[in-house]
Amino acid sequence: MGLLLILVIGLMGGCSTSLKEQQDEAAKKVSEALSEQPKAAKKTAKNVYFYLPFGMKIKKESPNNIIMNRGRQNYLLFYNQKEAETSKEVYKISKLNKRLLVDKTFSSNKRFGYLLISKVKKDLYEVIVGVGGIKMTTETSMKNIASDSEKMAKVVSSVKYKSTK
Repeated sequence: MGLLLILVIGLMGGCSTSLKEQQDEAAKKVSEALSEQPKAAKKTAKNVYFYLPFGMKIKKESPNNIIMNRGRQNYLLFYNQKEAETSKEVYKISKLNKRLLVDKTFSSNKRFGYLLISKVKKDLYEVIVGVGGIKMTTETSMKNIASDSEKMAKVVSSVKYKSTK
């Protein structure tokens, strides 16, 4: 009986991931997503086209912002057409007044990308993924940091601006 209990506890411990593992995996997934060919931008909003992952829906639009959700989790997509994909302005502003656990930047394909993670409260983390003047923000549990980061990177990487003619 004692050996079985030790085995079960060992297996349970092996199944859970640590915050550090989630952060490392998030950085890896964001780097991969930003260096890949962007997903097809099939969803349209007022000023942009973008990829919308399965299960995610547009909840509300306002100038330069699109609020999306997947179940009860909200995501905010912010875009500034005046900032190029190489711009660092939105990144710099996004870092202000935050106690960051992760501040990772990526440069590839003539784009500047970033991943920012900060703790909101016990087992709740703010994740921001951006490319130039585009960023996506959510609050998520520790166990979903990497998967949410990957989804968000695919969205921000896919954003295309509509013509302003």
